Amino acid sequence: MEIVDILQIILGILSLISTIAVSFAIYWLQLRHEKEMERLTKENAEKVLKEEADRFLIDNESERDYLPLCVFVSNLHRHEKHTRNIYTNFCRCNKDLQNKILEVAEFKCRIIEGVEWVDNAIDNLKEDINKYKLGRDYLYDGAKYFHRGFERYRELKWDYTDKQLFESIVEDIKLLAFKGTSRISISKYVDDYFCCIDKCDFGREKLNQLPPIDYLWKSQNLEMAEESEVCGWMMEIIDAITTIIHNKTIEREGDLFYEDLTDRRIETFEDKYFETVRTLYYTYCI
Repeated sequence: MEIVDILQIILGILSLISTIAVSFAIYWLQLRHEKEMERLTKENAEKVLKEEADRFLIDNESERDYLPLCVFVSNLHRHEKHTRNIYTNFCRCNKDLQNKILEVAEFKCRIIEGVEWVDNAIDNLKEDINKYKLGRDYLYDGAKYFHRGFERYRELKWDYTDKQLFESIVEDIKLLAFKGTSRISISKYVDDYFCCIDKCDFGREKLNQLPPIDYLWKSQNLEMAEESEVCGWMMEIIDAITTIIHNKTIEREGDLFYEDLTDRRIETFEDKYFETVRTLYYTYCI
Protein backbone atom coordinates (compact mmCIF):
# COMPACT_ATOMS: atom_id res chain seq x y z
CA MET A 1 0.00 0.00 0.00
CA GLU A 2 1.39 3.32 -1.03
CA ILE A 3 1.87 6.26 1.29
CA VAL A 4 -0.80 8.21 -0.60
CA ASP A 5 -3.33 5.49 0.10
CA ILE A 6 -2.38 5.41 3.74
CA LEU A 7 -2.72 9.18 4.00
CA GLN A 8 -6.13 9.01 2.36
CA ILE A 9 -7.26 6.40 4.87
CA ILE A 10 -5.95 8.49 7.75
CA LEU A 11 -7.63 11.60 6.40
CA GLY A 12 -10.86 9.67 5.93
CA ILE A 13 -10.73 8.46 9.53
CA LEU A 14 -9.97 11.97 10.80
CA SER A 15 -12.81 13.37 8.70
CA LEU A 16 -15.19 10.78 10.11
CA ILE A 17 -14.07 11.57 13.65
CA SER A 18 -14.48 15.28 12.98
CA THR A 19 -17.96 14.73 11.55
CA ILE A 20 -18.96 12.66 14.59
CA ALA A 21 -17.45 15.21 16.97
CA VAL A 22 -19.17 18.11 15.26
CA SER A 23 -22.49 16.25 15.18
CA PHE A 24 -22.16 15.39 18.86
CA ALA A 25 -21.25 19.00 19.67
CA ILE A 26 -24.26 20.27 17.75
CA TYR A 27 -26.52 17.71 19.47
CA TRP A 28 -25.13 18.64 22.91
CA LEU A 29 -25.59 22.36 22.21
CA GLN A 30 -29.15 21.76 20.99
CA LEU A 31 -29.92 19.62 24.02
CA ARG A 32 -28.47 22.25 26.32
CA HIS A 33 -30.47 24.93 24.56
CA GLU A 34 -33.66 22.88 24.83
CA LYS A 35 -33.08 22.28 28.53
CA GLU A 36 -32.43 25.96 29.07
CA MET A 37 -35.59 26.88 27.17
CA GLU A 38 -37.51 24.29 29.14
CA ARG A 39 -36.18 25.74 32.39
CA LEU A 40 -37.06 29.29 31.34
CA THR A 41 -40.53 28.18 30.21
CA LYS A 42 -41.08 26.40 33.50
CA GLU A 43 -39.86 29.39 35.50
CA ASN A 44 -42.09 31.71 33.50
CA ALA A 45 -45.10 29.42 33.95
CA GLU A 46 -44.38 29.23 37.67
CA LYS A 47 -44.10 33.02 37.82
CA VAL A 48 -47.43 33.44 36.00
CA LEU A 49 -49.04 30.83 38.28
CA LYS A 50 -47.74 32.64 41.35
CA GLU A 51 -49.08 35.95 40.05
CA GLU A 52 -52.50 34.40 39.41
CA ALA A 53 -52.51 32.89 42.89
CA ASP A 54 -51.60 36.25 44.42
CA ARG A 55 -54.40 37.90 42.44
CA PHE A 56 -56.90 35.26 43.61
CA LEU A 57 -55.92 35.71 47.26
CA ILE A 58 -56.20 39.50 47.01
CA ASP A 59 -59.61 39.30 45.33
CA ASN A 60 -60.89 36.79 47.91
CA GLU A 61 -59.05 38.08 50.98
CA SER A 62 -62.20 38.45 53.10
CA GLU A 63 -62.99 34.73 52.75
CA ARG A 64 -59.46 33.32 52.79
CA ASP A 65 -60.17 31.28 55.93
CA TYR A 66 -62.52 29.10 53.86
CA LEU A 67 -59.76 27.86 51.52
CA PRO A 68 -59.42 24.47 53.32
CA LEU A 69 -63.11 23.90 52.57
CA CYS A 70 -62.60 24.93 48.93
CA VAL A 71 -60.60 21.73 48.46
CA PHE A 72 -63.75 19.71 49.12
CA VAL A 73 -66.06 22.07 47.25
CA SER A 74 -63.92 21.63 44.13
CA ASN A 75 -63.62 17.88 44.62
CA LEU A 76 -67.33 17.14 45.09
CA HIS A 77 -69.28 19.97 43.43
CA ARG A 78 -66.94 21.72 41.03
CA HIS A 79 -69.50 22.67 38.41
CA GLU A 80 -72.06 24.39 40.61
CA LYS A 81 -72.55 27.95 41.76
CA HIS A 82 -72.04 28.24 45.50
CA THR A 83 -73.19 30.51 48.30
CA ARG A 84 -69.70 31.91 48.87
CA ASN A 85 -67.79 33.71 46.15
CA ILE A 86 -64.54 32.01 47.12
CA TYR A 87 -66.10 28.56 46.61
CA THR A 88 -67.26 29.41 43.08
CA ASN A 89 -64.07 31.31 42.20
CA PHE A 90 -61.84 28.48 43.41
CA CYS A 91 -63.77 25.97 41.28
CA ARG A 92 -63.09 28.10 38.20
CA CYS A 93 -59.33 27.62 38.63
CA ASN A 94 -57.43 24.71 37.13
CA LYS A 95 -55.90 22.23 39.55
CA ASP A 96 -52.34 23.57 39.22
CA LEU A 97 -53.55 27.03 40.16
CA GLN A 98 -55.67 25.66 43.00
CA ASN A 99 -52.65 23.94 44.52
CA LYS A 100 -50.54 27.07 44.04
CA ILE A 101 -53.22 29.16 45.81
CA LEU A 102 -53.14 26.77 48.78
CA GLU A 103 -49.32 26.84 48.80
CA VAL A 104 -49.08 30.63 48.67
CA ALA A 105 -51.75 30.92 51.38
CA GLU A 106 -49.55 28.58 53.49
CA PHE A 107 -52.08 25.75 53.82
CA LYS A 108 -50.75 22.20 53.71
CA CYS A 109 -53.85 20.61 52.17
CA ARG A 110 -53.88 19.97 48.43
CA ILE A 111 -56.43 19.03 45.76
CA ILE A 112 -58.04 15.58 46.14
CA GLU A 113 -58.48 13.21 43.21
CA GLY A 114 -61.61 11.05 42.91
CA VAL A 115 -64.83 11.09 44.94
CA GLU A 116 -65.17 7.47 46.01
CA TRP A 117 -63.68 8.36 49.40
CA VAL A 118 -66.99 9.93 50.50
CA ASP A 119 -68.94 6.67 50.40
CA ASN A 120 -66.00 4.84 52.00
CA ALA A 121 -65.92 7.38 54.83
CA ILE A 122 -69.68 7.08 55.39
CA ASP A 123 -69.36 3.28 55.51
CA ASN A 124 -66.60 3.57 58.12
CA LEU A 125 -68.68 5.99 60.14
CA LYS A 126 -71.61 3.54 60.09
CA GLU A 127 -69.29 0.86 61.44
CA ASP A 128 -68.23 3.17 64.28
CA ILE A 129 -71.84 4.06 65.08
CA ASN A 130 -72.47 0.35 65.54
CA LYS A 131 -69.16 -0.23 67.34
CA TYR A 132 -69.76 2.47 69.95
CA LYS A 133 -73.52 1.85 70.12
CA LEU A 134 -74.37 5.44 69.28
CA GLY A 135 -77.96 4.68 68.26
CA ARG A 136 -79.96 3.83 65.19
CA ASP A 137 -78.22 4.22 61.84
CA TYR A 138 -79.98 6.91 59.81
CA LEU A 139 -77.32 6.98 57.07
CA TYR A 140 -79.44 4.87 54.74
CA ASP A 141 -80.06 5.46 51.01
CA GLY A 142 -76.54 6.80 50.52
CA ALA A 143 -76.78 9.08 53.56
CA LYS A 144 -79.46 11.07 51.73
CA TYR A 145 -80.38 13.37 54.62
CA PHE A 146 -76.76 14.32 55.04
CA HIS A 147 -76.16 15.11 51.36
CA ARG A 148 -79.48 16.91 50.97
CA GLY A 149 -78.22 19.44 53.48
CA PHE A 150 -76.13 20.76 50.60
CA GLU A 151 -78.17 19.69 47.59
CA ARG A 152 -81.48 21.24 48.70
CA TYR A 153 -80.79 23.61 51.58
CA ARG A 154 -77.28 25.03 51.05
CA GLU A 155 -78.42 28.66 51.37
CA LEU A 156 -80.17 28.23 54.73
CA LYS A 157 -78.67 29.95 57.77
CA TRP A 158 -76.75 27.60 60.09
CA ASP A 159 -77.60 27.71 63.79
CA TYR A 160 -77.62 24.09 64.99
CA THR A 161 -74.17 24.00 66.59
CA ASP A 162 -75.02 26.42 69.40
CA LYS A 163 -78.49 25.11 70.23
CA GLN A 164 -78.48 24.21 73.95
CA LEU A 165 -81.48 21.85 73.96
CA PHE A 166 -80.25 18.63 75.50
CA GLU A 167 -80.13 17.25 79.01
CA SER A 168 -76.65 16.57 80.26
CA ILE A 169 -75.57 13.00 80.84
CA VAL A 170 -73.85 14.14 84.01
CA GLU A 171 -74.85 16.73 86.56
CA ASP A 172 -72.70 19.82 86.15
CA ILE A 173 -73.21 22.23 89.03
CA LYS A 174 -70.69 24.74 87.64
CA LEU A 175 -72.48 24.86 84.29
CA LEU A 176 -75.81 25.42 86.01
CA ALA A 177 -74.38 28.23 88.10
CA PHE A 178 -72.64 29.90 85.16
CA LYS A 179 -75.38 29.64 82.53
CA GLY A 180 -78.48 29.28 84.66
CA THR A 181 -79.29 26.04 82.83
CA SER A 182 -77.86 22.55 82.61
CA ARG A 183 -78.89 22.19 78.96
CA ILE A 184 -76.07 21.44 76.53
CA SER A 185 -75.42 21.16 72.78
CA ILE A 186 -75.66 17.83 70.99
CA SER A 187 -71.89 17.87 70.40
CA LYS A 188 -71.31 18.19 74.17
CA TYR A 189 -73.77 15.36 74.74
CA VAL A 190 -71.85 13.17 72.27
CA ASP A 191 -68.57 14.08 73.98
CA ASP A 192 -69.92 13.19 77.42
CA TYR A 193 -71.40 9.97 76.06
CA PHE A 194 -68.01 8.87 74.74
CA CYS A 195 -66.47 9.68 78.11
CA CYS A 196 -69.03 7.40 79.75
CA ILE A 197 -68.14 4.68 77.23
CA ASP A 198 -64.49 5.10 78.17
CA LYS A 199 -65.47 4.97 81.86
CA CYS A 200 -64.02 8.36 82.63
CA ASP A 201 -64.25 9.41 86.25
CA PHE A 202 -66.36 12.54 86.12
CA GLY A 203 -66.74 12.84 89.87
CA ARG A 204 -70.35 13.69 89.09
CA GLU A 205 -73.62 11.81 89.14
CA LYS A 206 -74.65 10.10 85.91
CA LEU A 207 -78.20 11.02 84.91
CA ASN A 208 -78.84 9.74 81.40
CA GLN A 209 -77.02 7.52 78.91
CA LEU A 210 -79.45 7.33 75.99
CA PRO A 211 -77.39 6.91 72.79
CA PRO A 212 -76.89 10.34 71.20
CA ILE A 213 -78.49 9.60 67.81
CA ASP A 214 -81.58 8.07 69.46
CA TYR A 215 -81.77 10.94 71.94
CA LEU A 216 -81.51 13.53 69.18
CA TRP A 217 -84.26 11.91 67.10
CA LYS A 218 -86.55 11.48 70.07
CA SER A 219 -86.02 14.86 71.76
CA GLN A 220 -86.39 16.85 68.52
CA ASN A 221 -89.18 14.64 67.15
CA LEU A 222 -87.32 14.33 63.87
CA GLU A 223 -89.70 11.66 62.57
CA MET A 224 -92.24 14.48 62.14
CA ALA A 225 -89.89 17.39 61.47
CA GLU A 226 -89.32 19.31 58.24
CA GLU A 227 -86.70 17.72 56.01
CA SER A 228 -84.44 20.77 56.29
CA GLU A 229 -84.35 20.35 60.08
CA VAL A 230 -83.54 16.65 59.76
CA CYS A 231 -80.69 17.51 57.38
CA GLY A 232 -79.37 20.19 59.73
CA TRP A 233 -79.28 17.91 62.76
CA MET A 234 -77.83 15.08 60.65
CA MET A 235 -74.87 17.24 59.62
CA GLU A 236 -74.33 18.44 63.18
CA ILE A 237 -74.30 15.01 64.80
CA ILE A 238 -72.16 13.45 62.04
CA ASP A 239 -69.59 16.21 62.52
CA ALA A 240 -69.72 15.83 66.32
CA ILE A 241 -69.31 12.03 66.25
CA THR A 242 -66.60 12.08 63.58
CA THR A 243 -64.60 14.80 65.34
CA ILE A 244 -64.55 12.84 68.60
CA ILE A 245 -63.57 9.62 66.82
CA HIS A 246 -60.83 11.59 65.04
CA ASN A 247 -59.49 12.83 68.36
CA LYS A 248 -59.58 9.30 69.79
CA THR A 249 -57.78 7.62 66.90
CA ILE A 250 -55.52 10.11 65.07
CA GLU A 251 -52.19 11.39 66.34
CA ARG A 252 -52.07 15.20 66.58
CA GLU A 253 -48.53 15.53 65.21
CA GLY A 254 -48.71 16.24 61.49
CA ASP A 255 -52.53 16.11 61.54
CA LEU A 256 -53.75 18.38 58.71
CA PHE A 257 -57.20 18.44 60.28
CA TYR A 258 -55.80 20.73 62.96
CA GLU A 259 -52.82 22.23 61.13
CA ASP A 260 -55.11 23.84 58.55
CA LEU A 261 -57.70 25.12 61.03
CA THR A 262 -58.72 28.75 60.66
CA ASP A 263 -61.15 31.17 62.32
CA ARG A 264 -63.81 30.58 59.66
CA ARG A 265 -67.41 30.87 60.83
CA ILE A 266 -69.99 28.32 59.76
CA GLU A 267 -72.86 30.49 58.54
CA THR A 268 -74.84 28.38 56.06
CA PHE A 269 -75.83 24.77 55.51
CA GLU A 270 -73.28 24.72 52.70
CA ASP A 271 -70.47 25.76 55.06
CA LYS A 272 -71.47 23.05 57.51
CA TYR A 273 -71.73 20.39 54.83
CA PHE A 274 -68.19 20.96 53.59
CA GLU A 275 -66.89 21.33 57.15
CA THR A 276 -68.35 17.91 57.89
CA VAL A 277 -67.02 16.19 54.76
CA ARG A 278 -63.62 17.63 55.66
CA THR A 279 -63.88 15.99 59.08
CA LEU A 280 -64.91 12.69 57.46
CA TYR A 281 -61.96 12.86 55.05
CA TYR A 282 -59.29 13.48 57.68
CA THR A 283 -60.77 10.87 60.00
CA TYR A 284 -61.31 7.98 57.60
CA CYS A 285 -59.38 8.64 54.38
CA ILE A 286 -55.83 9.61 55.39
